Amino acid sequence: MLDILLKIMPLFALVAIGYFCKSKTIINAQGLKYLTHFVMYLSLPAVLLGKLSTTDFATLIDIPFLIAYLLSLASVILIAGAIGYLVFEKNKKNSIMLGLGGVYGNIGFLAIPVLTTTVGEWVSVPLALMLTLDLLILLPLATFLLQLTNTSENSQSTPLKALKRSLLNPLILSIALGLLLSVLEVQLPNDLLSGLGWLGSAAGPCAMFIVGTALFGRKVSQKPMAALYISAIKLLIMPFVVFVFMSMLNVDSTWVVAATLGASMPCAAVLGVIAEEHKAIPHQASTAVLLTTIFSVISIPVLINLFN
Repeated sequence: MLDILLKIMPLFALVAIGYFCKSKTIINAQGLKYLTHFVMYLSLPAVLLGKLSTTDFATLIDIPFLIAYLLSLASVILIAGAIGYLVFEKNKKNSIMLGLGGVYGNIGFLAIPVLTTTVGEWVSVPLALMLTLDLLILLPLATFLLQLTNTSENSQSTPLKALKRSLLNPLILSIALGLLLSVLEVQLPNDLLSGLGWLGSAAGPCAMFIVGTALFGRKVSQKPMAALYISAIKLLIMPFVVFVFMSMLNVDSTWVVAATLGASMPCAAVLGVIAEEHKAIPHQASTAVLLTTIFSVISIPVLINLFN
């Protein structure tokens, strides 16, 4: 419990700092825009490229595990998005963000350090597989769909143009390059990896800072149901669905535990950045990041204790 608190407390501090800086106009809207672009197009791609290029491609052939997690992602994001579309505002872009928020957890910045400390070092392998699928499939697909809904409102834009913009996004290019390096077993120089790690280390702190700025001037009571909806899907439904699919496909029991705990992580901080970037319920997405992080202080230890 103490280890989890030590990992989460800095996140709260960064959210508070972002809120304070926005309230005192230390950072204005233009500066926040540049910071958001820095995270989306430089810092986060550095994280993805570094992780994927150093991942052994041979570890990605556990077919039952991969299929179970992909089925979990697909079923939850589709059902959560469809229900959200019917229950809340009938907006395609917002429903995509509702579905994404329900499945995209903070595996890289929270699950791996917390669970390797509280459960064991062995969990890093299945968690790395889940992170790889999130980066290779979930985020590119969600980015393309968000781009598609953005351009659909412009009569001069076409789905082909939206696809081209998505494929040229540095986030997706970094994923493709990292996968290629992993397949070819090309090892980047240590100095280059260190540089990528240094640049990528800013992604998490900057993302949480942006979450804080997004919360300023907006009360949690301002249309909170969407944030609560995302939080319930992420902390309750997603872990349960992952556990069911993993069990059905006879995945190793220890990996089932690791996958379920990984799926129980709070919403990734980048969710608020993505929502802000695409103007898709940014306040509710940021609030969901905050709520799931708070609730996970209790839910994660409970799950760990349950499996023990």
